[in-house]
This record gives sequence, structure tokens and C-alpha cells, in this order.
Amino acid sequence: MKVFQRPRNPTAALLVLLASTTVALTGCGQDAGTDGAENNATENVQVTLPPAIKASHPYRCEDNSIVTIDFLSDDVTINLRSEGTISQLKAPAPGEPFTDGKQMVAGDGTTIELTRPGKEPETCKM
Repeated sequence: MKVFQRPRNPTAALLVLLASTTVALTGCGQDAGTDGAENNATENVQVTLPPAIKASHPYRCEDNSIVTIDFLSDDVTINLRSEGTISQLKAPAPGEPFTDGKQMVAGDGTTIELTRPGKEPETCKM
């Protein structure tokens, strides 16, 4: 006697399998009368995206080094790339110098004034 026999009607076996799966999954839904919002705590959380890069410019400084500045769309944040490091500097208000407590960048045009730790302030041009 064979323990496992081939079903006589494969379509009937498939229908029985689908019906049992549907019945088993019916209890996995939401509670009756709810829209599911209380089940998803992150559904109504406001997400603030970081500012986008508005412009990116390389500058050559008086000591012949090159720095690249990414000006961000919030007008008070820049990314300063210098000597293999990236620093994010902020200004208290648009038009004021950007700083991170160690470095300072004044200006946002074709010429900037850059102050770095251990170095004299220098002018850098695009």
C-alpha cells in the first residue's frame, strides 16, 4: 500500500488548498470598524527632509589648496569639503558667515573668506 497517492483530480486538490488558505488568513485582517490607523503608529508622523544641494562650487585658495562648497537650499547650511574631510557649517541667518565652531566661511559668491584651524584666514576664488 502506498502512503502518498497521487490525487485523482489535481484541480480539486488545488481548490481545497486555496479554500483552506483563505479561511486561515481571514483572521489576519484589521478589527471590525477600524481603519487601521491605531495599528500603524508611524502613519501620521511628519518627516522633514534635509535641504537639497542648490549649488556646488570648487574654490582655489591663496595657499593653492582647493575646497569645494555645497550650498544647500535652506540658505543657512553649507558642506565644506577640504583636504579629504567634509564638514557641515551653519549660519545663524541667510547672508551671515557659516561656521561649525572650528572653521568659518564668509561670503557665498565667486570669492569667499575661509578660516581654518591652525591657518591664517585666506581668500579663495572660483
